Amino acid sequence: MSGLGASAALAVLVAWVVFALLGWVASPGLSAGLGAVVGVVVVAMFRESLAVGGAVALLAPFGVMLPALAVRHVAVSLGVPMAPFAAWELVGFLVLYAVFLAAAFGVVPVDLYRFGFAPVPVAVMVLVVCAYGFMTGNWFLPLVAVLGQAAWVMGWGSSNWFDYVLHVVMWPVALVVLVGRMV
Repeated sequence: MSGLGASAALAVLVAWVVFALLGWVASPGLSAGLGAVVGVVVVAMFRESLAVGGAVALLAPFGVMLPALAVRHVAVSLGVPMAPFAAWELVGFLVLYAVFLAAAFGVVPVDLYRFGFAPVPVAVMVLVVCAYGFMTGNWFLPLVAVLGQAAWVMGWGSSNWFDYVLHVVMWPVALVVLVGRMV
């Protein structure tokens, strides 16, 4: 992702963290507004700082998914109606992504990551995600898949589509959400 894209993604994530922390003591609207201001100010004023550079190094490539999940969470908290992910969807994601990561580390003898470099497999995966969205009525994942494909086609960063639609941070986040629903 370009420097501008990484900065925008980091601003969204900083804004989301501030929103989440302020959400314990302030209204969602105030938390979202202050989060947006802090996200923009932190990235604009401290772009060359060690902390911001470290955050970029730790989280990059941001892709489309992390900022989209942050924006989705804020939108839902502000009252925008969106269907939550079902428990079975979270479990399915955890299992499939664990297999994907195991394959990427060479534990599973199939290189699934290589499919993200080729146009035909990417198109098929995007169409499958879009069909899933059509069947479930949940347009969040198809939107992320298509935006990720657009960024991938335009060459805004990684040469692999998976880098736009997946992030290793998603696994623990999905696990925490799933456990939180069970408690």
